[in-house]
Amino acid sequence: MNRIPFASRLAITAFLGPLAMAAGACGFLFSHAPPEGHGQMEYFTCTESNTGPIIDVIWGAFNAHSAVVIAADPDNYYGYDADPGVVAAVGLGFAALHGVAAAVGFDKSKKCRAAKRQLAERQGQARREARPAEAVVEAVVVSPAAATLETIGAQVQLVARAYGSSGATISNKNFTWSSSNDAIASVSNAGLVTAHANGAVVIAANTDNVVGTAHIVVASPR
Repeated sequence: MNRIPFASRLAITAFLGPLAMAAGACGFLFSHAPPEGHGQMEYFTCTESNTGPIIDVIWGAFNAHSAVVIAADPDNYYGYDADPGVVAAVGLGFAALHGVAAAVGFDKSKKCRAAKRQLAERQGQARREARPAEAVVEAVVVSPAAATLETIGAQVQLVARAYGSSGATISNKNFTWSSSNDAIASVSNAGLVTAHANGAVVIAANTDNVVGTAHIVVASPR
């Protein structure tokens, strides 16, 4: 069998070596840690996915397996007419390279995810601090707080107001109205109560999960 000249084997190695490194060393080439000073940045990019280092693990295992197989049975090795021992050593070298790349890639993605969580927390805190305290609803007051409807079909208009921690009225709030018993008295989306049968109900106005109430009694003559 004709042996490939040494110069040709060297050229093949020079071509395939970087190709194999680029294909497998994803942790070095394609995984990116958060940038320096990211704790003061409003936006940055980095690699959260573990796809790259997982590819490194697969390539490393493949190279290690191949090297072990060749070293265990060098007489049956069919390659580039090169020395099996050299090929096995190169395979182990690439396996080690991919192992280091995987470790680096996993570390980068872990740091990226932690940095992204910190960024989300900073942004949330900034939004909370930017929101005026007066805009937070602390109480809802419905007026009149109590009313009696003396005939079926009678109506009363309720008005709800939202208040902040300072006691100031918060304007431009939408309220969701509801009745504890629509059969006795129902309420419209605008807070208009209509009597339907004798009894008592609680009318509630809700905004931002803060509720105010009014007590309505229907007492029509029988």
